[in-house]
Amino acid sequence: MDYSFFIDKTSEILLENGFYKGMHSDLQQCYVKIQPPLLYAVHIYNSNNYTDNDLNLYLNQLKSNLKNFGCSNIVCLNISYSINNAYNIDDKLNFNDNISENIHYVYWIFDSDNERLLFPKGQPTKLNGIEKYFNWNEYEKSQAKYIKIYNNTPYFTYAVIVINIIIWAYINIKGGENFIYNFGTSRQGLVSGEIYRFITSVFIHQELSHLFFNCFSLYIFGRETERILSRYNFIGLYFITGFLASFFSALFNGNLAIGASGAIFGVIGALASVCRVKAYKAQLMDYFTLVLYMVISILMGFSDVGIDNTAHIFGALSGFLIQSLYFKFKYNGKNN
Repeated sequence: MDYSFFIDKTSEILLENGFYKGMHSDLQQCYVKIQPPLLYAVHIYNSNNYTDNDLNLYLNQLKSNLKNFGCSNIVCLNISYSINNAYNIDDKLNFNDNISENIHYVYWIFDSDNERLLFPKGQPTKLNGIEKYFNWNEYEKSQAKYIKIYNNTPYFTYAVIVINIIIWAYINIKGGENFIYNFGTSRQGLVSGEIYRFITSVFIHQELSHLFFNCFSLYIFGRETERILSRYNFIGLYFITGFLASFFSALFNGNLAIGASGAIFGVIGALASVCRVKAYKAQLMDYFTLVLYMVISILMGFSDVGIDNTAHIFGALSGFLIQSLYFKFKYNGKNN
């Protein structure tokens, strides 16, 4: 039987849902997904012709890089796609379970004739939603198909962090009162038609603590959001939400304001939209966790007069709404 269709279909779905392509050969294909503290390794192979030496070598390589991934354990899901001896799978699998206490094995079988998973006795039937990717009929009907996870390297996020640091250094070395006054958000700037302020202010920080917390938040949430969205989607989102947060800050708050927090809350709002629509977990943070984080941060902001809560609120709302509308129109209402 030709299993190439199964392999191609499975690869397409896994890559759409946040997996990276790992070791591949004619006999086996491996995919990995980083969700700290777990690293998921999906290993698909032909059980009639397969030996475990290559997989053990591959898992040892992953194990040596666990700290770089921010993970402590590997969950290795082994899926056989040759069912000639499917019900004797325990005889066909001879993996060394003692390879490491950090590696945990799960064994499934894919029945290509009936397009369904078979679960040997004692094995779990669900694993972080991965089982859904092998139920093709249901997957085609579900919203999960239509939103692609891009797996970008977050270059833009890193660039913004560097720009923030450079501008902070310039302000504090050269003396930045005039710079802040000329490029920060203010109602006077709004009245004067100086629209550029609503973008330039997003890159300006004066206090080191302000710079640190915004860059740290951007590192956490910006990297994840840029990774899963298309590059243009993320860049447009960052500038638009930053602009709107600054605009409403000038409109309702009126005071001179600077900082990236409005755009960062926009990024978090967009990430919450992704988690809601796709049931996606961002580094173990689901939709409810992200919304709770935004609500608590905004409530805490009311206790400090130095925090521009107006920018936070409108940044979060605009990010969530813009990303939700983007999904709605891009995917022609196929998502619920």
